[in-house]
Amino acid sequence: MSSGSHLFALVDGNSFYASCEIAFQPKLARRPVVVLSNNDGCIVAANAVAKSLGEQWMRQRGSLGSGGYRSAVPTNMMFQPYFKIKPLLDRYQAAVFSSNYELYADMSSRMHRLVGHFAPRQEIYSIDESFLDLSGLSHLDLTDYGLQIKQTVQQGIGIPVAVGIAQTKTLAKLANHLAKKQLSQQGVFDLTQFKDETLNALLAQVGVEKIWGIGRQLSKQLKQDHIQTVYDLKIANSKRIRKRYGVVVERTLRELNGESCLALESVRANKQQIICSRSFGIAVQSYQEMESAVVNYVCRAAEKLRQQQSVCNFVTVWVTTNPFDDKRPVYRNQQTIGLIYPSDNSSLLTKLVKRALKQIWVPGLSYQKAGVILSEIATKGALQEDIFAPNPTYSGNPKQAKLMALMDQLNLTSGKNTLFLAAAGMPDKQGWQMKRDLMSPRYTTCWDELLTVR
Repeated sequence: MSSGSHLFALVDGNSFYASCEIAFQPKLARRPVVVLSNNDGCIVAANAVAKSLGEQWMRQRGSLGSGGYRSAVPTNMMFQPYFKIKPLLDRYQAAVFSSNYELYADMSSRMHRLVGHFAPRQEIYSIDESFLDLSGLSHLDLTDYGLQIKQTVQQGIGIPVAVGIAQTKTLAKLANHLAKKQLSQQGVFDLTQFKDETLNALLAQVGVEKIWGIGRQLSKQLKQDHIQTVYDLKIANSKRIRKRYGVVVERTLRELNGESCLALESVRANKQQIICSRSFGIAVQSYQEMESAVVNYVCRAAEKLRQQQSVCNFVTVWVTTNPFDDKRPVYRNQQTIGLIYPSDNSSLLTKLVKRALKQIWVPGLSYQKAGVILSEIATKGALQEDIFAPNPTYSGNPKQAKLMALMDQLNLTSGKNTLFLAAAGMPDKQGWQMKRDLMSPRYTTCWDELLTVR
């Protein structure tokens, strides 16, 4: 495959959440490691050893359990309820962790910084993935270059990564998938090294569902049209594909043929809506506890708003009881309040969410979840005052802006909740906080939990 003017690499952390845990406890590398979702509900991440457990179990049982019944243990434990898989994990002495979002976010930032040194332009795609623009580097041995990236990240933070290299972002994503599946490639797969015949033979062995952006339902439709593999889509009639599936799938087809249609986004676009919500660790019945929860959520959302130099025009509060409780009717409600002047000020937004909560609160119910939404977000700039409205107390006020900046800086340098609003309640007395009974220490973001080396 000839190298064109565009060249991309996709660098992806392998089983990222689990790898973060193993990085600080290397002795777990050969053991099954899984990470659970909010409130320790479902399995959301697993290392390679853990992922193989289901298949091993089925093979040992001969695919049938005692009495001729098929084993209830799934071959894929991802997103399965923890309580169903716990007996299997206990049998194989698996290490089980609650989601340590503080640790994962910091390790992600470190990984992206290390990877970013290898290219003039980088697009951070997700917490554990980033695209690199390698255009102009086709004269290098790209496999060796990918191995350098792997070794740098492994040595720097102890996280294993896979590197896929190709002429388009879609092919780079596919190459990354192949890098993980084909052990002989040492975690680096460069599609530009193959001639067309060899590449086509390779793509004919990969199911169409493995293509970036082709979801489960869309892959079913494609297979009904006899497009079973990546190669089948690559050689399909582009006009027919566009007519039947739209311009997005047609663009994917063109990317599979080496035509770069998706540009690298060096700067991520600001969010147009910011949502902060959590399921409660225990059901909330007290109004004071619910008020504390929504104030915490709006303060976190406002912090994100300030990070992207934006302001919001509307704030929404919503609450819900347990939708799966057959014994009680489900109650859901929300209230939206508009701001006279757009703002990013936590104090003002706190007053508004407290006002909104009072309008939807129904005493005597057991609430399972609540959330806050900041919407109609705009870039922060000069404030146009309304001659018929009172002068803004918070928006555009230099003293309030300095206060918010100070709070953000202290919480960044000294730890989360170093400085917080009284309405949010004491952090160590928030019974509604999500359940994380199996959480590892926050090794890199909390002074009291730094790793001790003897």
